[in-house]
Amino acid sequence: MNQRVLPEWSKDELEYVEPTQVVRSFGYDVFANEVSEETLQYNEQTVARVLQVDGEVAAEKRDYSGPEAAAEDIKQAGLEAGAEMVGITEVNPYHIYKGHDVPQRYAVVLASRMDYDEMKYGATERHVREVLRSYAEMGSLSARVAAYIRSAGYPARAHSLRFEQINMIPHAIQAGLGQLGKHGSLINDRLGCSFRLSAVTTDLPMKLDSFKDYGVEDTCLNCSMCVKHCPGDAIVHEKQVVRGALKWVVDTEACAPYWGSYHACGICLEVCPANVKAFDGKYKNSFIERIKQIDLKQRRQELTEGLQQPWDNAVEPDDKSEGWRNRVRGQGHAAFLMQGIPSEGLPEEIYEIRSAMGIRPATGQAS
Repeated sequence: MNQRVLPEWSKDELEYVEPTQVVRSFGYDVFANEVSEETLQYNEQTVARVLQVDGEVAAEKRDYSGPEAAAEDIKQAGLEAGAEMVGITEVNPYHIYKGHDVPQRYAVVLASRMDYDEMKYGATERHVREVLRSYAEMGSLSARVAAYIRSAGYPARAHSLRFEQINMIPHAIQAGLGQLGKHGSLINDRLGCSFRLSAVTTDLPMKLDSFKDYGVEDTCLNCSMCVKHCPGDAIVHEKQVVRGALKWVVDTEACAPYWGSYHACGICLEVCPANVKAFDGKYKNSFIERIKQIDLKQRRQELTEGLQQPWDNAVEPDDKSEGWRNRVRGQGHAAFLMQGIPSEGLPEEIYEIRSAMGIRPATGQAS
């Protein structure tokens, strides 16, 4: 069974589609349901970090003894900034979003933990608040690492939610930070699937890391938890070829109603057994207790009954020319926030890039 993926993600050139816009392009708006001020503040923090993605480079270069010493220094800087894991790889042009210019050669990929005791409340605001908290942290973390590299005399640009010019998952895999799970998220033995990514691209020569086999292939082949618990049946056991790679794919159209109606859902991450061994088993008992609490049949029924109706909370566009998904307008009370950036005060390059994505500052509506 082939899962349906966006055409924008299947072409030779990878087109950027902002996550909430994927859902809106199917007629649903994740912000149709009100969320707390705390949740919105995390989002505002990620927007504020856009100011720090780039900056001036120190005139004098730090004298590293070689790529190994440089890699060790930058990894330590990432850990001290708050990352749980740091990997280094080369920027792969195949995984740069269409229309973006990323001149730097190297990518420092940063992984930061999420609290499973919050993530286990899938399809609720509690879950998405933890996700946004993590994204806010990752924006700050990558900005600090980029600033550190610039202080060493090398150009560096931070990439995280609100300003990502590279597809971070393939770079993280190549940097040894995880393998793709059946649910479409990365898994490694130290963090399970409870982590998020950001990155810094730079020209500082560093020793590269390599792909690491965490045994995810065998684990996911013999597990059906995310398949069984996904309320939209958007996850299946079979792989398919996307952009030349054979991998597990989440059905975006089947996922969208639940992702949009229930605070970005996250049930697949909630029930993933990778969380049992993660963090030295810290969440093992919590995971087991949570799974025992779930009445699968009842939960599916309740979630299906509470779905938004398509296009009740988003404006169906007449124009579906290139880039149309990023131009769909939501009608929720905070519909603009996932895209919004200040209407002035940021580097011009940022506005040019966001404009190329079809996103207008402050409103998130079509240009």
